[in-house]
Amino acid sequence: IAEGDTEAIITAGLIFLGLLVVQYIVTAISQWSVANVGESYLKQLRSAVFGRMLSLDMAFFSRSKSGVLVSRMTADIESLQEFASDGAVMALSNLLTVIGVAIALFLVDAQLALAVFAVVAVLGLVTIVFQRQARRAYDMVRERIGQVLGTLQEGITGVRVVQAFTQESTQAQTFGRVNEKHFEANMAAARAISWYFPVVAFLRVVALSATIAIGTARVINGSITVGTLVAFLLYLDWFFQPIINLSNVYNLLQSALAALAKLFTLMDEEVQVSERPGAYDLPDSVEGEVGYDDVAFSYVEGTPVLDDIDLHVQSGERLAVVGETGSGKSTMAKLAMRFYDPTAGVVSVDGADLRDVTESSRVDTLALIPQDGFLFSGSLRANLVYAKPEASDDEVWNVLTEMEIDDWVRSLPDGLDTEVRERGSRFSAGERQLVALARAFLADPEIIVLDEATSNLDPETEVKVEGALRALLQDRTSIVIAHRLRSAERADRVVMVDAGNIVAEGTHDELVEDSD
Repeated sequence: IAEGDTEAIITAGLIFLGLLVVQYIVTAISQWSVANVGESYLKQLRSAVFGRMLSLDMAFFSRSKSGVLVSRMTADIESLQEFASDGAVMALSNLLTVIGVAIALFLVDAQLALAVFAVVAVLGLVTIVFQRQARRAYDMVRERIGQVLGTLQEGITGVRVVQAFTQESTQAQTFGRVNEKHFEANMAAARAISWYFPVVAFLRVVALSATIAIGTARVINGSITVGTLVAFLLYLDWFFQPIINLSNVYNLLQSALAALAKLFTLMDEEVQVSERPGAYDLPDSVEGEVGYDDVAFSYVEGTPVLDDIDLHVQSGERLAVVGETGSGKSTMAKLAMRFYDPTAGVVSVDGADLRDVTESSRVDTLALIPQDGFLFSGSLRANLVYAKPEASDDEVWNVLTEMEIDDWVRSLPDGLDTEVRERGSRFSAGERQLVALARAFLADPEIIVLDEATSNLDPETEVKVEGALRALLQDRTSIVIAHRLRSAERADRVVMVDAGNIVAEGTHDELVEDSD
């Protein structure tokens, strides 16, 4: 420039312009590539986490809040998505910039570069302290988000009870306390960020000051030129700016890592009830005999729920299990469905230990009708064929006709295409139960387990459900869980359970006579 050589300036300018074009193209490609990789990973992660969650046993769901599980699939995934879309490209490009400029600094002047990297070493130590503090804070943030969503879901689900007892303010205060803890966790993360970023900015000034002081002395003694010092200062500014940018996305990274740790914890959850290696299918012609041989069970170690249960249900028999709340009768139903494995003893079908039977053949053989017939959002047809997706409309109508509820279905606005809405809210409790019975009927299992399936129904609806039950239970083995002895009137045999033990057995009339 001093000699008036414009060719060097023009050449440098053209190279710089070309690099800008290349930078634009590469940036566009990198943005798309990272987004594609990140979103593809998150899509697979959502499916994997949800699939894993559904495969876990009932013990896991008993000890886990549904709101916390929802937060794993929503808030935690969103945290990863935010980093993938906003932070990943910035983190990668700035990291590569720091490496490239560091090499350039050494090439311009190694002595000045060593002085700068002494400051960078201090920054590295500070970053380690910040990383540990931030990781703890963001782990707590993810935990608190789960609690917030859990409390929120509980309040919305139970809103009728809240309003019935005018506890809106109390419920709001409960949510407020959980929300306050969430706020405190976020402030802990903010405190870590608030001291770290100013330290980074301060160390940048220290590095610039040291470079100017050392570089000026070397310019004076002639060991470097002014141009070299100016070039080094420009590179140095270019070196620290990406570090500051990395600091700005570090909170996104820590939040994403904390979320990922929560998701991996869920993925690593041990399944307590699973198909054993070498499990075999039940034969096609299952007789339907159910056996409880010396069965004991505890949800919590040391607190038995069932103790030494010996019971055999014959093929085609309708057995009623009656007892007070907490007596263990519903636990017997859960063991028959293999939601849990017995702590001791064997639960069997046709003499085959359920632990040795494949899940598919067990599901084909047994069906559960719970107290509240749960329906999924979608059409009535989709809910009816849920256990047998290949069923034709003719098969569905045959089942409805046999259960004598076809007229009710035809009276609906769209028949089988009627939308049931979330949790079947379009239908009454009795109508939902009728759909649940028809769903089980269509699956055609050999064994039916009814867990207080008619306990929440009004007398008129109970008559309709009982009529549908007669069709469903004909020629099938059934275990009917009932709270009252009166509900077991139509059973072939009744067993009474108290404190985890069978205390009486006989026909309904015999037990009524004994109780009198």
